[in-house]
Amino acid sequence: MNVFIILTVLWLNVVDAVNHSCKDIYLANPSSANGTYTIYNRKNQSYKVYCEFHDKFGYTYLSKNTAVEVNINDLFTTRAHVKVRHLKKNGVQAETVMENIRNYPTQPLGIFYNQHTGYPASVNAANLAPYLYLGFLPISLANHVNPQGYRASGQDFHFVNCDRNPNNYFVFYFNPNHKQPVGYVNSCCETALMHSWITVAHNLPTSSNMPDEFYFDYEIHFGGCGGYAFIHHHNDINGAALGVRFEQMDPCKSSPCHNGGTCYSENETQFICECPDGFMGDTCNVKGDHGNTGIIG
Repeated sequence: MNVFIILTVLWLNVVDAVNHSCKDIYLANPSSANGTYTIYNRKNQSYKVYCEFHDKFGYTYLSKNTAVEVNINDLFTTRAHVKVRHLKKNGVQAETVMENIRNYPTQPLGIFYNQHTGYPASVNAANLAPYLYLGFLPISLANHVNPQGYRASGQDFHFVNCDRNPNNYFVFYFNPNHKQPVGYVNSCCETALMHSWITVAHNLPTSSNMPDEFYFDYEIHFGGCGGYAFIHHHNDINGAALGVRFEQMDPCKSSPCHNGGTCYSENETQFICECPDGFMGDTCNVKGDHGNTGIIG
């Protein structure tokens, strides 16, 4: 019995030690290169992601070939904005940062895997699932005659909702069975708003290109005079990819060093205070004859 318990604990520790996100990969090695990696969901099932690393932050893109459950909340630490890339038929890849318009500066984005809590279902949710759901305004805010839309590459693109239709989303379909879309796709409602995120995107150097498997069929819907588009409406686009952002936590953000001390972060939990003359202690909160430093965490 004791042996069984020991083996179980060891197995759980191994599962917990595997990478569940690009952030885990970054924390283990901040010098990791951009590229395709294998990570694991909470059932220890593997799937592929593309990790884009920067200094203390980065973005995660899912492969559309993913065939296991995705614990989407493991993949990002902020919902303030996302990156959306698109793949042109000539092979060029481009990206834009997308967020809510300035009318809603504190409204976080809704980022979901195969659900849409608080947001309306997409037209092809049942037909082309699973999917990644990017919601801008939830039903509670979008179900009004008010300015709505999205912000892309630092520019607001908006409309005034004319009939309280609460659709406010960008959905990326895995579509594993290669089904055809249904609904408005052959009849309605292409507008300039459906293209603006494409026209303001910045072309990427070929060295930053992702493999095609990270680009999805997509559906955009901004209800009440905003417009509707499926990828079929954009003849020069082969797919779009959703990049969610992760950030390394900085313990210095809470300003732990007192009396003019300077904070330096060691990792997500440890920091060092460099104290000015006249103060000492781990957080420079003790009067003394000389400066002092201490590692906290």
